[in-house]
Amino acid sequence: MVKGGIEALTFLYQLMREPEDYYRVLTEVAEDAHACGVRYIETFWNPSDTALPYATVTDTLAQAIEDVEQRLGLIVRLIPSINREKSPEEAVDMVNAMIAYPHPYVLGIGIDYKEHNAPVEHFWKAYALAQSHGLRTTAHCSEFGLHWRNVETGVELIHVDRIDHGYTLIDNPELTALYAQHGIPFTVIPSNTYYFKLWPEHEQWAMNHPIRTMAKAGLNIIPCTDDWHIHDTTSANCYRVMVEDFGFDLDSLRQMLINSIEACWMPEETKQQWLTEWTADFDRLRGTLAAEPVIAPHKLIQYCRAR
Repeated sequence: MVKGGIEALTFLYQLMREPEDYYRVLTEVAEDAHACGVRYIETFWNPSDTALPYATVTDTLAQAIEDVEQRLGLIVRLIPSINREKSPEEAVDMVNAMIAYPHPYVLGIGIDYKEHNAPVEHFWKAYALAQSHGLRTTAHCSEFGLHWRNVETGVELIHVDRIDHGYTLIDNPELTALYAQHGIPFTVIPSNTYYFKLWPEHEQWAMNHPIRTMAKAGLNIIPCTDDWHIHDTTSANCYRVMVEDFGFDLDSLRQMLINSIEACWMPEETKQQWLTEWTADFDRLRGTLAAEPVIAPHKLIQYCRAR
């Protein structure tokens, strides 16, 4: 029996045996994202979990990306990700494969899977190699209630561009304030399963979720879906939760839209264009609402970044 999201991902990779499987998965993810208004995706995949050559999968995903953009107008870019349950040497092998077969749709590296016995510093060599070849970097840190020092290590020692998760940083208020001032981007996941288990009562979960505390501290947060289909969520649902469950107003969501564009790894001129166009679209659509969401005063968060 498959138990948990990580185990499900491991099992699914065993089923994806042909290039066409990767084409299909990327296409279906893109179609689902497009259906709820997503315009740009940076998606992770784990090269060390497939028997197919890195170049073969990259070419297949690139073809899917081009077909999706032509058909839907949705832009997708790739982040090959280290499986931290495997050895640091395999992580270096992954980066070497990326260097040997560069592709303009491949923007950087990440790291995921179970963090408990594999903090990001174990993989310093892979990260240093990637950075020395101009690749961007992000890392899953301090997920599943793990210590905030994993975030600190990712930022101070590995020098990642972004942190994925990072929830327990709030247990260190001084470091939280520092990283808020520095504007370090944190991709945060409302559907993270750890906190559903920690607070099974819905209102307790909604009020105590660390995303609320991160926002109140002024951290640069970006709501994301993580394992979209495994978590049974969508990008639209992700933002619905931010409003209806966590209490963010629409000004907060506008700021998160800005955060997401600024933190993405596209060229600066593209990001500036998106900032102009997409915030205007947000404002136009907001103007069509019959009424703004009504949020109870005890729950309301009017989010703004620390400056």
